[in-house]
Amino acid sequence: MDLRQIDCFLAVAAELHFGKAAERLHLAQSSVSEAIRSLENEVGGRLFIRTSRRVQLTDLGAKLRLGVEPAALVLRATLDDCRKTALGKSNRLRIGFIGGGLYELTLPFVRQLKSKFNLDVDWVELSVLDQFEAVALGKVDAAFCRLPISRDGLVQSVILFEDKRKLVVPVGHRLADKTLIDPEELAHEIIPTVPDEHQIGPWAAIHFPDHTPSGLPIARGPVVTTPRECLAVVESGEAVAIFPARAEQYFSNPGIRYIDIDLPAVATALVRRRADRRRVIGDLEKCSRDVAAGRLDLPMPRARTAMQSHG
Repeated sequence: MDLRQIDCFLAVAAELHFGKAAERLHLAQSSVSEAIRSLENEVGGRLFIRTSRRVQLTDLGAKLRLGVEPAALVLRATLDDCRKTALGKSNRLRIGFIGGGLYELTLPFVRQLKSKFNLDVDWVELSVLDQFEAVALGKVDAAFCRLPISRDGLVQSVILFEDKRKLVVPVGHRLADKTLIDPEELAHEIIPTVPDEHQIGPWAAIHFPDHTPSGLPIARGPVVTTPRECLAVVESGEAVAIFPARAEQYFSNPGIRYIDIDLPAVATALVRRRADRRRVIGDLEKCSRDVAAGRLDLPMPRARTAMQSHG
């Protein structure tokens, strides 16, 4: 069994089409088919059911994918790390974020990574839908996410901070002059919704609830995938939204109001792949613990980073 066979298997498992998998890998379709046959011989059973109309994973194939996909991602990342080390280059990590990410902690976090661990960062802005999938599929090495995690194969590091919740309403809204809102009031409001993706179901239930704490239904509003889209429908008067309190200083807008709402706080944590035990990920987690413990020098209150300017 070699890595090329694994690459072919994972590509077919993702595309469920041999031709598309071959295009993705820049190989001839016959080469992909041969690699799958060889792998099936190694494993001792069929990995795919192939008909003229579709390709489908067998139970054996699904089991193999579950085990080898995270391992293959880590292996490729490790090889890349080693190549950079051999060339005397510093490692670069791709770190995802949604909303404000680390907010005012971004700059000291980056400085700490560079000075203490010789790690550089490429920031990748994620959407509501791909925030966990991007980590699981290796598009980013890790991500700063608001909990809960809604994807298998991922784990959270230490909680970096917790935020109170705020209801965001348009100016002139019936609740705009309140100082604290009873969440049961949401039964009379419309909240944006996210596309129906089962992998983020538990996350969406917390951040885009469809019922109040007592069980009253909340009307569903426009579909959104990013914080800015969410705020746009609030400003237009189409809906209200629930945001972490920290967002207020980064998403200020004269057309909206942030009001305390009596809901549990939400936590933000570093999320990584469970199988990723690379040293650079360990260093990333150490730096995250420094953030959580308040051991980083904070910038002046007005300082903002490129990541924060994106929300």
